[in-house]
Amino acid sequence: MSQLRIGVARANITPPVGMVMSGYASRTKPAEGIHDELNTVVIYFNDGKTEAALLTADIISVSFGGTARIRKACKEMSGVPEQNIMVAFSHTHGGPQIDLGVTDSDDQVKNAYAAVVVQKIAGALSEAKSKATPVRMGYGRQGCYFGKNRREHKPNGTIAIGYNPDGPTAHFTDVIRFDKLDTGDPVAILFSYASHGTTMRADNMLYTADYIGPAKSFVDGQFPTALSAFVAFCSADIDPYPHGDFEKCVRYGRQLGCAVTQAALDIGSMKEDISIAVASQEFKTPLEALPNLDQAKEKLVQAKAALEKSSNWFTQRGLKDAETLVQILEKGETIDLFISGEIQSLAIGDCAIVGMPGEIFVKIGLEIAEKSPFPLTIPIAHTNGSIGYVPTADQVPLGGYEIQSARARKYGLYIAPDSDKVLVDGSLAALQKCYEFLKQV
Repeated sequence: MSQLRIGVARANITPPVGMVMSGYASRTKPAEGIHDELNTVVIYFNDGKTEAALLTADIISVSFGGTARIRKACKEMSGVPEQNIMVAFSHTHGGPQIDLGVTDSDDQVKNAYAAVVVQKIAGALSEAKSKATPVRMGYGRQGCYFGKNRREHKPNGTIAIGYNPDGPTAHFTDVIRFDKLDTGDPVAILFSYASHGTTMRADNMLYTADYIGPAKSFVDGQFPTALSAFVAFCSADIDPYPHGDFEKCVRYGRQLGCAVTQAALDIGSMKEDISIAVASQEFKTPLEALPNLDQAKEKLVQAKAALEKSSNWFTQRGLKDAETLVQILEKGETIDLFISGEIQSLAIGDCAIVGMPGEIFVKIGLEIAEKSPFPLTIPIAHTNGSIGYVPTADQVPLGGYEIQSARARKYGLYIAPDSDKVLVDGSLAALQKCYEFLKQV
């Protein structure tokens, strides 16, 4: 029999007022205050043979460099193997504009804040490990409906960010509850939901975890012996709707918190014989065809014009990509026409979490969950890095922000339309590795 031990810890990672906020290219002013705190919640797992950790935080995303830096710090402080650490971010658009992997930015406040966040996450893992206690676990699901498909079809045939009542969604929260073996008291409640953290729009200049903060606070209030942790179900095409003010953040948070609480209370079967497994699968998404030099130079002209019209992180990146591509073609260099990354699966008994880097359309997550060998699979985005938006192939011809502006790219070249299949296949491969391992335990 495998007896699972877990520990959970939380740390405040709210940045100092005055950092530029993330999530909206139109934001250029620094944050003006704090509406609610940003936190990291860490869960440590140990079944007697394998140690693992799930790190969650109220930040928009993490880079590949940031993932490596966090894992290294966690390994040094807690001893948990780096390859067994999953780094998942909530994707709130009310946090700081930060790359946790950068240590030599010209902005010393960013450098200092990034260093503090990395150490706070590592410290929370060390604390969670010190608190590890034998547990039983169970899982459930409950409906929750404020997340809506945002790819609105306009009368002129274009796609805009708005509301699409006919678009795919995932109107539920999946919940895993861990209870102390000796007392039966809940110690941790892990839950997911499919929606951007974008209740608050670009005019908000206060740090906030968006609806995610009130949701966790509500759940923590219902289970005083436990801490709750949030992971973001694939939701690149899902927004809270309608959006726009902090009252709605609280309302949506309570709606989700009520759903999580109901699911947690309705769990009837709790298991004690629980083993864990962790597996990774490298993926490579192909890029669109390489242009010739003349075409690349035209892209550069367009990028310069866009930057002159509006200077922000998005147009700045576009110019850098265009310049890089022209330089490569002028030198005749050979380049890899793909984007690579890691998909990671963490299996806890007959439940599995599979994390992908970037903003993943909801149908990709639903397909992975349906085809997974596990009874419950939670496919999550914003995990272990970020490559940009990954849409489903059927949406690429329709265009829109997620396709024409924010789709994953390298050298300014977008990923191929069928890249969704790469993520589905990679996720299922990682899940299968965990499933085969647990069959042998």
